[in-house]
Amino acid sequence: MRTDRLAQIALAALVAALVVFGLLTVGGPGKGRMERRDATRLSDLQDLGQYVRCVANTQDKTLPAGLAPVETCQRELRLADPFTGAPYLYQRVSDTAYRLCAGFEDTGWVAEARERDLDPATGCLQFTYTP
Repeated sequence: MRTDRLAQIALAALVAALVVFGLLTVGGPGKGRMERRDATRLSDLQDLGQYVRCVANTQDKTLPAGLAPVETCQRELRLADPFTGAPYLYQRVSDTAYRLCAGFEDTGWVAEARERDLDPATGCLQFTYTP
């Protein structure tokens, strides 16, 4: 009977260790929620990037100075982070380049999920406009 009890304790300890190892490896539910929030931010920046290209295409092939609504490019855009309320940042870098920035929680994940270069210090994605 004693060996049965010892086997149960050993099995329970093994299961607990595997659960802890799994959470440490995957990151747990908190990591998943963080990635979903960052995925929303990334999607918003991609939508804003399409909007900027639309505005440039309809206004003399020139990048806009800001993200003000334009009648020729009617879209529902989210101009601020839905989780923090902080506005997304648009910066016109040159006649053909611009940056869109957000307050990402896990810039490493965003850099892996996206092929574009992400500046981890600023949370900005660089875009190029080709007229």
